[in-house]
Amino acid sequence: MAALTSLTQLSSGNPVFENFYRQVDPGNTGRVGPTEAALFLKKSGLPDITLGKIWDLADPDGKGYLDKQGFYVALRLVACAQSGQEVSLSSLNLTVPPPKFKDTSSPSLSSTASTSSELHWAVRPEEKSKFDGIFESLAPVNGLLSGEKVKPVLINSKLPLDVLGKVWDLSDIDKDGHLDRDEFAVAMHLVYRALEKEPVPALLPSALIPPSKRKKSLGSVVGSVPGLPASPPPPKDSLRSTPSHGSMNSLNSTGSLSPKHTLKSGQHSMNWVVPVSDRGRYDDIFLKTDADLDGFVSGQEVKDIFMQSGLSQNILAHIWALADTRQIGKLTREQFALAMHLIQQKVSKGIDPPQALTADMIPPSERGTPVPSMSGYMTPVGSEMAALSEMRRDSSSSVGSGEFTGIKELDDISQEIAQLQREKYTLEQDIRETEEAIRHKNAEVQEMQNDLDRETASLQELEAQKQDAQDRLEEMDQQKHKLEDMLNEVRIKCQEESQMISTLQSQIHSQESDLQCQEEELSRAKADLGRLQQEENQLEQSLAAGKIQLETIIKSLKATQDEINQARSKLSQIQDSQQEVSKSIEQYNSTLNGTHGGSMTNLADMSEGFSDRENGGFPAMVRAAQVSQES
Repeated sequence: MAALTSLTQLSSGNPVFENFYRQVDPGNTGRVGPTEAALFLKKSGLPDITLGKIWDLADPDGKGYLDKQGFYVALRLVACAQSGQEVSLSSLNLTVPPPKFKDTSSPSLSSTASTSSELHWAVRPEEKSKFDGIFESLAPVNGLLSGEKVKPVLINSKLPLDVLGKVWDLSDIDKDGHLDRDEFAVAMHLVYRALEKEPVPALLPSALIPPSKRKKSLGSVVGSVPGLPASPPPPKDSLRSTPSHGSMNSLNSTGSLSPKHTLKSGQHSMNWVVPVSDRGRYDDIFLKTDADLDGFVSGQEVKDIFMQSGLSQNILAHIWALADTRQIGKLTREQFALAMHLIQQKVSKGIDPPQALTADMIPPSERGTPVPSMSGYMTPVGSEMAALSEMRRDSSSSVGSGEFTGIKELDDISQEIAQLQREKYTLEQDIRETEEAIRHKNAEVQEMQNDLDRETASLQELEAQKQDAQDRLEEMDQQKHKLEDMLNEVRIKCQEESQMISTLQSQIHSQESDLQCQEEELSRAKADLGRLQQEENQLEQSLAAGKIQLETIIKSLKATQDEINQARSKLSQIQDSQQEVSKSIEQYNSTLNGTHGGSMTNLADMSEGFSDRENGGFPAMVRAAQVSQES
């Protein structure tokens, strides 16, 4: 109460706290209901288990709501949790930064990412790379490492077992008895910090939560925070997070633990002495142990698991008798979880199993079934008795069971013997771990020696490769010089070829110019040829016309020649006629010059003959000549 009063005095003048309170109680009613508180506290990004513990501390009277002072307590505890401090009333007076909440106006948080997703992960990338290498070397199955595989790595750190158990609890964020890649990195980070004398935090800081684990489906707002009840509030045992003191058992178990199975039912939500955080792990062990899958485990099947506890035969037999409520010589899943819880309580806290089961110890599925009364030394029957008789570990004494006999001296002695047996078991475990560590170290030394031999051989091989490379380098240098000489020759030839190409190009240009001139001349010649061809065509046409005229002229000439020939022939005829006429004239003249008388008759004949010639000879020829000349 003094701590709460001090907190009120410390936070009453804090404007940050006042602002937060006005957001959840705008009407200043002095009451913050579970729904409003759940909506607001969820924005801190803290796990539901942590928020449930904060609610318990802020509402110690179980009123089901928070007043202003209780809300301030919740805010201070949220700040402590975000700073990696323990969530307890003793942390209220610590100096921590104000709490951080994601600012959102959405009334539903089902789709709101938590603030932790925005925080920087404390595991540095170079650390994560190194841890991933170790993770892969442990041969994970489906991306998960069981406690059996992680155990040697954690044991080699030489940290106390309780510290390693705390490291396991913090790193197994989803409480499935396995570590994935990110959870393993968190575990190794915590181990390295512990080796540097840093204390392991009571709760995993938000900065250490892997980004892949920060976003969760919130579901129903009130139901998702078991520590924020509606009216009436549930028992506080269901609101507090129960630390798994027996989590190191998962490191010492004979087999790897598989993820949570579907056998977890709604019965877990009932008020049962077995913590919810441990039931999943016990269910996994049960499923692995139940080889015949009949839903029961016998004493022979659980013998090795029970013997790992180091408890005496009588205690284990008594625990079996308590768990086997139906006296059938086998345990159901819930009965097995109850037995494991009683063993864990005895080993980790020294709490002896009761003489008979209390109401909260009875498995939920058997709450409506009468349970027969059992004495403290009731044992299984048949083969189960023979199996449990083998559970004695290095001791044949039946004393030291830790059970109450009613005699104080015997009870004290029994308690001391049980304590000595636990210490003996612890020492034997330490010796085994030390021997195992020594074997690991010897194996590491031998491995390092083998590595050294391999490295030496590799060095010699590398030296030989170096010499070979040196020889090849010298040979390549010689080849380089030859290639350089060849390159110079090629360059000279290239220059000559370039000059020749330039000369050829100039010649080509000159020939192209000449060719262009010749083409122009050819064009002109073609034009002249076209013109000449036209003239030739015209001349041919003129020649053809001339030939036609010539033929006409030749024909006319022939006709004229014929006419001339005819005229000549006629002219000859005329000349002949003329001669004849001349002769006739001469005859006339001679006649005339002769005797006139006797010749008159001849003259008349000559006249007739001359007349005939005149009519048909000479005159006709003269006319023909005239016609010919006219034409």
